[in-house]
Amino acid sequence: MRRWILPAAVALAAALPATPAVAQAAPDPAQAVKAQLRHERGVRIAEISRTVTGKASTRTRYHSGIQLAPTGPVASWADVEDASDTRSQDGLGAKPGQKAAVGTSVYTSGEAVADLLPKDKLWIRVKQSGHPNLALGTASKQTINVFDPAVLKAVLKGKGGKAVTGGRHYKGTITYAKLYEAAKGHYGKLFDGAPRGAFAKTAISWKLWTDGQGLPVRLSTTERATSGAYRTIDTRYSSWGEHLIVTAPARAEVVEWKDRSRPGTANSVNDLVLTDAYAGTGQS
Repeated sequence: MRRWILPAAVALAAALPATPAVAQAAPDPAQAVKAQLRHERGVRIAEISRTVTGKASTRTRYHSGIQLAPTGPVASWADVEDASDTRSQDGLGAKPGQKAAVGTSVYTSGEAVADLLPKDKLWIRVKQSGHPNLALGTASKQTINVFDPAVLKAVLKGKGGKAVTGGRHYKGTITYAKLYEAAKGHYGKLFDGAPRGAFAKTAISWKLWTDGQGLPVRLSTTERATSGAYRTIDTRYSSWGEHLIVTAPARAEVVEWKDRSRPGTANSVNDLVLTDAYAGTGQS
């Protein structure tokens, strides 16, 4: 009888119906980002944006790093280069600059502000307390705040996405009114309250790619105004969770905006703060 045990077991297994494979749920990007919001941890950004208004077109490149905390971005650094589209292909006319955001101050250095710096200074400091997140606005032009789990949850509501190599791909549209509902503290400061009129209905078309853990690796957005102006932003995220601490430049290297060289030049204080990080979102 013992010689029949194995064949009988094999026959029984063959007769049983196959157990269906259990589909593994896709990682939740909102929860994946929330897990990254830790002190002295960060993420790297590589971004290209193009803004078209009338006959003018400007391309901006960012290479930056954002220091995170449980509350979101708290500090950042950025290498920024702006150029008109007609010159950006070969780099002519571009004015590269470096920025750092710490606390309520943004520090700017480089060719973009060289004419404003005294000989013994390397950075110009501008203090600004009205922006919802200087660290984020200094490092990226994206208007969808992927570092807020509530915003990601609103953006991805009802979106299952599809599997792609290494992760998932999502796409859709969202209005500023919906973004405001998800994060009133952040978007309320951008609009001085709830977005109104055409701004409330302005839709941002977006595409989001995540990795196997659900973390954003790329976000592409397009926003169009009723005037015909539009902006496209393509942002890549990498090195999630790296150890990162951004500190302010040495005090001896810094000049305050009010003490800059050549006061009265065409340069505006707004040019030095966020480089039009949320252009087109203001309302009257």
